[in-house]
Amino acid sequence: MLTIFTPTFNRDAHLIKCYNSLLTQSYRDFEWLIVDDGSTDSTKKSR
Repeated sequence: MLTIFTPTFNRDAHLIKCYNSLLTQSYRDFEWLIVDDGSTDSTKKSR
């Protein structure tokens, strides 16, 4: 299993693009860990 870390700060609009990109990969045995650094946008709702 592969862990993919995505640090983020106020990047709500970009998380869905990242997620869609992960879904297109041929290797599917991964977990996605989003590390939010206190975003003030709607990043928390995107999870």
